[in-house]
Amino acid sequence: MIKKATLLLLLVFIISCSHNDNTDTFEISGQFNHTISDCDNTNNNNNNNEINCVEFIEFIDETSATILINGNDIIEIVNYEINNNEIDIITSSGVNICSFLIQNDTTLKRIGSDDIWIKK
Repeated sequence: MIKKATLLLLLVFIISCSHNDNTDTFEISGQFNHTISDCDNTNNNNNNNEINCVEFIEFIDETSATILINGNDIIEIVNYEINNNEIDIITSSGVNICSFLIQNDTTLKRIGSDDIWIKK
């Protein structure tokens, strides 16, 4: 009986100490911004004042977001999926337009450019 109780306690201890790195349930919300470096959208020196120097993504719910990227002036409504610690941004036609690495609950890192996006 003592061996069974010891084994049961050991099993409970091992299960309670297991570490789960699954971030599929990580909830992300709010708006994250990134300022494009060396961006000049003033009308000086024939620059294009329609370029946005601040990119953003705003997470609306568990699957949809709005995004303004690459200096564009059109905000897109997109879907997103969280896989492990990565967020894939997907257009309505199914094209993955960019991905982010979740650094923490206030910081995202855009994969490919390594730009840091900070929660507003």
